[in-house]
Amino acid sequence: YGSAILDKLMGIGLDTGRALRLRATLPTASMRVPPNLMQWIERSVGFQKCRRPSMESAVVELHQQVVFTFVVSYVSDEKFTDDLMVAVDRHTLGDDTDLLDDQINVYFTDAGTDLDDHDNPQALIHPYTEVAARAAAILAERALPQYVAYQRQAALYCRQELSKLLRYYHETAEQLRSREEAAADEDRRGRLAAKIQATLAEKEHRSVDLIERYRVYASARLDSAAVRIMPKVRARLQVQHMRETLHQDVFYNLASGSVEPIACPICHARSATMYPTASMAEPPTDLKADFVCPRHIA
Repeated sequence: YGSAILDKLMGIGLDTGRALRLRATLPTASMRVPPNLMQWIERSVGFQKCRRPSMESAVVELHQQVVFTFVVSYVSDEKFTDDLMVAVDRHTLGDDTDLLDDQINVYFTDAGTDLDDHDNPQALIHPYTEVAARAAAILAERALPQYVAYQRQAALYCRQELSKLLRYYHETAEQLRSREEAAADEDRRGRLAAKIQATLAEKEHRSVDLIERYRVYASARLDSAAVRIMPKVRARLQVQHMRETLHQDVFYNLASGSVEPIACPICHARSATMYPTASMAEPPTDLKADFVCPRHIA
């Protein structure tokens, strides 16, 4: 900007995370339990090894979703930068990232300072420390495929360059050995032997430097965070499994008009298919939920 002070201030501002609270706007008529909610649920989620579920209760709550935007940098001989969005439900700690596409048509406005709605109270929420820790775990998982892709590309270039380097030093060492064998003078043979050792040492040093130069390092920084407040219907379902009566909460998002896949209580990944914990070979002793996602079933 032509000013060192202004450049510094702009740099500080751009490196500082931005946070805001947004409230979904929707018609007042939508702030109620849909009459055909159970039909929506049955079409959207399934309970394996169980009888058809029934609804115990349904209540409208205000839920908070934290949407993080991270800038991820992949650095080797070149630098690549990607923007990754990660969304976490503060109520369930579920991974909402794949649900962002369903909310693309939802209009959010500044929530201001009054976040309470006495007619539709907010659901119990997890502290931001737990939400941030969950977001970091999701970020690492979602950045891994791109990291692996860059690493494979860098490894290909590394092998090509390493092949040229090793071939050069191999030919150089062979030439020195031929001259050493042909030398009649003892001192000359000693000098050539020292050159061979120096050549081999240089080959090792430059090989290590080349491999390190093509190694890919990944780092991420928080660019911004937004807390989205949206109304959801928490439907308490009763499900029969053998002689047991199990329970599971299913959420219908009034803002996006969709039934959300269930957040697994173990891995927090969302799934449209759930299994009773009794189906697990060894359920965790501290698990208090009745259902888990398929990845935990042997």
